[in-house]
Amino acid sequence: MPESANSVLHALGGFSGGLACYADNGTLCYEYNLFEILRTQLKANEKTPAGKVKVEVSTTHAERKPGGPLTVVSKVSGKLVADGVVPVSAALLFTANDCLDIGINLGSPVSLAYFDRAPFQFNGKIDMVHVQYVK
Repeated sequence: MPESANSVLHALGGFSGGLACYADNGTLCYEYNLFEILRTQLKANEKTPAGKVKVEVSTTHAERKPGGPLTVVSKVSGKLVADGVVPVSAALLFTANDCLDIGINLGSPVSLAYFDRAPFQFNGKIDMVHVQYVK
């Protein structure tokens, strides 16, 4: 992670609906954009240290029902940096047109926070990405 990183780490979907994990002036941020109706934003209380770090974002259903709330937990190198609840989730899926981007947001930007900086390419190095779906 570069000093005061400004960039997308991952983005799924786009401006009309999606989610993104990004760094803004070195602070880890997360946004869940529910089709422009409701934007839930989480932000770490402190800057992410420069150097090699492990960023984890975990999303679980707070209630198992379509459109139910989600619990989101963000960690940096095992340390909790932000957590919160997305009160309403997408009952189905976000658009496949903008797909999943790693280290950049090539489609329409998910978040207004970096809209004017799109595609907001990561200015560090991503060594590995691990996506795990637990049913």
